[in-house]
Amino acid sequence: MWYGDQSSVSRRNFLRLCAAGSVAATHLIGESASAQVRRRRRGVENSHSSRERVAATVGSPQVRTVLGEIAPDQLGTVLMHEHVPFVDWSELYDTPAAPLGEQRNAMIARAVEAMQHYTASLPDGTGPGAVVECTPIRVGRYPDVLAEISRKSNVHIIACTGFWGESHASQHPWAVRLSVSDGGLEQLAGLYIKEITEGMEDPAGAWGERFTDIKAGIIKCASSTYLKPSERFCHKAAAIASVETGCPITTHTTDGGGLEQLQLFLESGVDPGKIIIGHQGNMDDRENQAAHEYHRRIAGEGCNVQFDRVGHGKYTVENQAEQILELVNSGHIKQILVSHDSALYVYPEYALMEKSAERWKSVEADFTICTVQLRKALADRGVGEADLQAIFVENPQRVLAF
Repeated sequence: MWYGDQSSVSRRNFLRLCAAGSVAATHLIGESASAQVRRRRRGVENSHSSRERVAATVGSPQVRTVLGEIAPDQLGTVLMHEHVPFVDWSELYDTPAAPLGEQRNAMIARAVEAMQHYTASLPDGTGPGAVVECTPIRVGRYPDVLAEISRKSNVHIIACTGFWGESHASQHPWAVRLSVSDGGLEQLAGLYIKEITEGMEDPAGAWGERFTDIKAGIIKCASSTYLKPSERFCHKAAAIASVETGCPITTHTTDGGGLEQLQLFLESGVDPGKIIIGHQGNMDDRENQAAHEYHRRIAGEGCNVQFDRVGHGKYTVENQAEQILELVNSGHIKQILVSHDSALYVYPEYALMEKSAERWKSVEADFTICTVQLRKALADRGVGEADLQAIFVENPQRVLAF
């Protein structure tokens, strides 16, 4: 999530919220679901076999969009990491989420227009296009809003399950509570599995109080420069959910941490082809602005390297094109993914207890930088049409299908 530098704010009533959330979190998946997750964890091979049997029964892998499952070849071009339309860190700071109020319809209309502009930028035969919406649980993720934007714009939207990390804000208290609870890992994995297989939580109620029938199609994980305990906990739960369902995992990194994420996932039995190490393109090895060898190490494990802040700050189009070209030339074309990590609205006063819908901040966002400027920059460097098709169309379709 690209939201700039933020200052820390003292958390108020943290223990009160954690205690209040315990009942809802337990209600979320129940003892039977927790027991099912524990049984599923008895062996990675058993989980893989179970998933293979399910796949054989239901047919070809599908992509889970907010409007239902579709064949991967229906996606067209895909932006793999965006935030359309909201980002709201309020609950990370123990304050109520910002209301949408009467601004809701206008904000949705602007998001629809932005998505239609994105579609218009696509080469023939690669529309209407798709966007992977990476806003985590309780950070501005509204499943009903995502479904409405998708219906009105005709752009496919793949939503995520998962909690964010601690690089610019505190971990969500729901995730923190589970991390120190007996059976918390199984409960968190159960939450992720439930959101993938049944539907995402409705943020209008208390934590885990009610759920929609709109399913998530990817798992989000986030780390600081080094993995912190609460982040490691969430990564482990994501690994369990991915092994069980086949759902891909996409990550937020902060100037390093991608190889640590990768190691944790691989040791947990996650399919390397379903691992996306994100936010690459600047200080990824903690030392070099362009970490070419680092990227090759990730790709060499069979995982995906995602340049998803194209056009932001140090992640200039030209800079990112040069780094992508290095991977193309080293034979890793099938493991390159791109996006912008852009949002249309943020709520800047997230630390305030009292909030007004009128205080949402509109952010300038162009969702065509990758499809127009980056595509041209790569073509100018000799990347052929077949390889461009792989980066923008084929790779995302393969990774997102399960």
